[in-house]
Amino acid sequence: MGFFLSAPIVFLANTVYLPFVISVVIGVPSSILYSFEVVIIITKWKDFNSSFFQLLIARAILNILNFIISFGQRFGKVGLFTDIYLLLPSWVLATIFFSSLYCIHGENIVTTLQLLNRLSSILWPFTYEKVWKRCLLLTMLLIFITPLILTVQMFSQDFYAHLQADNKTVTIDVHNIKEGDTQPLEYAAYSCVIFMFICLIINIATLFVYKTKVQPQTNKITSNGLQQTIEKRLTLYAFWTFVGQLLISISMVNTLKYTFNDCRFPQASQWLYFSTWVPALIYKCYTI
Repeated sequence: MGFFLSAPIVFLANTVYLPFVISVVIGVPSSILYSFEVVIIITKWKDFNSSFFQLLIARAILNILNFIISFGQRFGKVGLFTDIYLLLPSWVLATIFFSSLYCIHGENIVTTLQLLNRLSSILWPFTYEKVWKRCLLLTMLLIFITPLILTVQMFSQDFYAHLQADNKTVTIDVHNIKEGDTQPLEYAAYSCVIFMFICLIINIATLFVYKTKVQPQTNKITSNGLQQTIEKRLTLYAFWTFVGQLLISISMVNTLKYTFNDCRFPQASQWLYFSTWVPALIYKCYTI
C-alpha cells in the first residue's frame, strides 16, 4: 500500500514530469471547453453573430492548435518517443517549433483586437459593430497572416532533435545559429513584451472611459450595485489579462535567454511550457 501512495508522489515530484502533468491537467479540459464554445457559437450563429464572438472563435482556434502542437515538444521533454524524434527530418521539427511561435503571435494580436473591440463598444455603442464587421477580413488577415512574417523563416533553418545528457529526453534545437541570423524566438519574446504593455494601456483606457463617460450617463437609469459590478469586472479583467501576459512574457524571455545565451536547453523547455498552459488559465477572462 505504501508503494501505491508514494509512487505518484515521486512521479509528480520529478522536475521533468511535473510541468507535463500540469500542462495536461489544465490544457485538456480547457481545450475541450474551447471546442464546445466554438461548436455552440457556430451552431447558434444567429444568436452570436457579432464581432466579439468572431474574435473569440479565432482565439479559441489558436489556443487549441497551440495546445495540440505543444505535445511535439512535451513528449520529447519527458523522454517519450525518443527514437522517433532522432529520426525526424528538419522540416518536421521546424513545423513543431513554427506552430508554437505562430500561435503566440496570433494570440497576441487577437487579444489586442478583443480589447479594442471592447473599448470601441463603450466609446461608440451604436456604430462600433458595423465598423468591425466591415473590417472582418482585415482582422482575420492580421490574426492569421501577420504571424507568418515573423515565423516562416524557420523553415530555412536546420533543426534537429537534441539528445540530452540523460540519453533519454530530447529538445528541439537549431544547428549553427550565427549572430545576425533570423531568430523567430527572439521576435516572439519581444512581441509578448510589447503587446503586454499595449494591452495594459487599452485596458486602462477602457476602465477610464467607462468611469468618465458611461458611468455618469447611466447613474439615473441603473443601480449603483450594477455599476459597481461592471467596474469590478473591468478592473479584474485588466488585472488578470496583465498577469497572464506578464507570465507569458517572462516565459518567452527566459526561453530565449537559456536557449541562445546559455545553451541550457532543459531549462528553456521548462519555461516554454508556460507559453502553452498559462493562456488556458486566463482564457475565460476574455468572455467576461
